[in-house]
Parts: sequence; structure tokens; C-alpha cells
Amino acid sequence: MSAEPDELIALPFIIVVGIALVAAVWIGGSGGDVSWISDVVQALALPAIIVGLLLAAGAALINAL
Repeated sequence: MSAEPDELIALPFIIVVGIALVAAVWIGGSGGDVSWISDVVQALALPAIIVGLLLAAGAALINAL
């Protein structure tokens, strides 16, 4: 059972967004300020996509061997 390249590319981004959602619910539920969370997601989105591309390239390389 191997992951498709599309899944590997999206996986780090999904993790970043998921952690941000959990943090927003947790901090916002306690009455805290959640305005910084969108800035964190925007800052981490591009690195997450780059990591996903590297994962997909690594998987393609391993499959080619």
C-alpha cells in the first residue's frame, strides 16, 4: 500500500492546517486571542508544500529503483 504523489504533496499542508484548527479551537475556547493563527498558517503553507514536493520526489525515486 503506497501513497499517491498527490497525497504526499498535500500531507504536510493538511497537517499544518489541522494543527492550526486545533489551536484555534483550544485557545479560542479559553477566551484567548486567535488572530495570530492565520499568520502562522500563511507563513508555514509554502514550506509545507515544499516538504510535500520533496516527499513525493523521494517516493518517486525509491519507486524507480
